[in-house]
Amino acid sequence: MKLSRRAGWGAEAATAALSAALALSPGAARAQDDLSVKTAPSAASTPQDPREARIAALETEIRDLAVQVADLKASGSNGLRAARADQAAQPKVSLANLRPQIATADGDFEFALRSVVQFDAAHYHVSPLRADNDLSSGANFRRARLGFDATAFRDWNVALWGEFGGSGGESPTLNQAYLEYAGLRPFGRNVDLRLRVGAWAMPAGLEDATSNTESVFLERGAIAELVRGLDAGEGRTGAGLFLNGKRWYASGVLTGKVVGVPTTPEYGQQEGFVTRVALNPLHGRDYDLHLGGNVQGVIKPADTAAGAGVAEAVRLRERPELRVDGTRLVDAGNIAADGLTIYGLEGGASFRNFYAAGEGYRIDVSRTAVGASPSPFDPSFSGWYVQGAWTLTGEHRTWSGASGGFRGVRPAKPLDPKAGTWGAWEVGARYSVLDLNDHAGVAGSAAPFGGVRGGEQKITTVGLNWYPNSVVRFLLDCQWARIERLNATGGDIGEHVDTVSFRSQFAF
Repeated sequence: MKLSRRAGWGAEAATAALSAALALSPGAARAQDDLSVKTAPSAASTPQDPREARIAALETEIRDLAVQVADLKASGSNGLRAARADQAAQPKVSLANLRPQIATADGDFEFALRSVVQFDAAHYHVSPLRADNDLSSGANFRRARLGFDATAFRDWNVALWGEFGGSGGESPTLNQAYLEYAGLRPFGRNVDLRLRVGAWAMPAGLEDATSNTESVFLERGAIAELVRGLDAGEGRTGAGLFLNGKRWYASGVLTGKVVGVPTTPEYGQQEGFVTRVALNPLHGRDYDLHLGGNVQGVIKPADTAAGAGVAEAVRLRERPELRVDGTRLVDAGNIAADGLTIYGLEGGASFRNFYAAGEGYRIDVSRTAVGASPSPFDPSFSGWYVQGAWTLTGEHRTWSGASGGFRGVRPAKPLDPKAGTWGAWEVGARYSVLDLNDHAGVAGSAAPFGGVRGGEQKITTVGLNWYPNSVVRFLLDCQWARIERLNATGGDIGEHVDTVSFRSQFAF
C-alpha cells in the first residue's frame, strides 16, 4: 500500500510538472494532450486549446503571405522584363566622333547632323608680278557646311547640306540634297545597289572618290579638279546608279547644272554624264591595290542665247591647286562646242603606312565654230598627277568599295599629352601637270588657225599633316607652280607662283 501511494504520488507529480512545461510552450500543448490521452482513465476527449487555433491561423496567414510574395516576385520580374524591352525599343542617341546621331533600336530610322569647316590661310609670291596675276594673300573659309544625313524605313536615304564657304570668297548655297533608294538586291546580299536623284558630288575619279576632308593636300590635283568641274562636282543635279561589292565599284550618272544662279543667263541647262569603274584586285591586312577608269563628258552645253538662236560653249580653266584667291592662271577661254568627252585612267596602292596614287586624263572637245566636227580643229587637252604619302605614326590608308577609292588616315592614338600620344603625322608630295594648249604655235607669233593658248601649269607640292584625333586636322603645304603661256600675239605671259598655305579643319 505504501508503494502504491508513492507511485500514485509520483505520477501526479510528473503530470503536474508536464502541465507546467506545456504552459511555457504553445507547441507543448499537443504533447500534453497526448499524455492526457495515455494517462486519462476516461475515453472522453480533452477540449481544444485556443492556442492551437491561433497557431493554425498564423500558419494559414504565412502560407498566404508566401503566395503573395511569389506573385509579387513574378510580377516584378515581368515588369522588369517589360521595362527592359521598352527601354530597348527607345531611340538610341549617340555622339560618336562629335556627330550627334539618333537611331531607332531596329535601325530602320536614323538621323545624323553633319558639319565640315575648313579655314585656309595662304601667302602667294608671284614672279613676274603683273596686273592680271596679282594673287591676294589672306584667309577664307574654303568649306563651311552644315546639314544632315538620314535613313527612313531602312532603305531610303536622304541628305540636305548647306554650303557657307567658297573659293576665294564666301557664298552661301546648296551643297547637296538627294533622295536614294538602297533596297534592291538583284545580285545578292553581298552587292549593294543604290538609285539616287537630286544634287550631290558625283565621284569623277580616284582623287574625287576620297573625301575632301581626308585628302593628302589642301586641294586635289589640278586636272582632277578641272575634270570634276566640267560635269560633276558639288551641288550638281543628276540621277544615277551605284553598284559595288567588297572589292569593286561601278557607277553611272546623268548630270545637269550646278545648283544656284548662273553667272550668265541660261535658256537650256547643261546635260552630261559620268561613268566609272574601280577594282581592288589585291588586298590584304596591310596592303591594297587600286585600278580604275572613267569615261565622262558634256552631251549638251548650256545654251546662253535667248530666243531661237543657240549659243553653246565650254570653258576649261583652273586655279593653282589653292583657293584662297580665285584667280585662274591657265584658261582656254570659251570654246564654241556642242560637247566634250573625257577619258581617265586611275591607279593607286597602299602598303602599310605608304600610299601612292596617280591619274591621267584626256579631254576631247567637239568644236562647232571652227571647222566641221570631227575636224583637225577639234582641240584636245590633257593632264596628270602622281602623289605619295608616308604616315610617320604607322596608320594605313584602306580601300573602300562604297566609294571605289581610299579612305583617309584615322589616328590610332589621339592626342593626349598626359599619356604621351600625339595623334597621327603624315608627310606627302605631289607633282601635277595641266596642259590647256592645243596647236599653240611658238613664241613671238600669233597662234595658228584654230589653236588654243590656255597655258601649261606644272606644280610641285610637299605637305605635312597632323591629325590630333578623328575630328580635327591641320595641313601645311608648300607649292611651286610654273605656268608657261603665250598670249594671242605670241608674248610670254607665264609666271612662277610660290605659295605657303595652312588649313585648320574639323569634320564630323
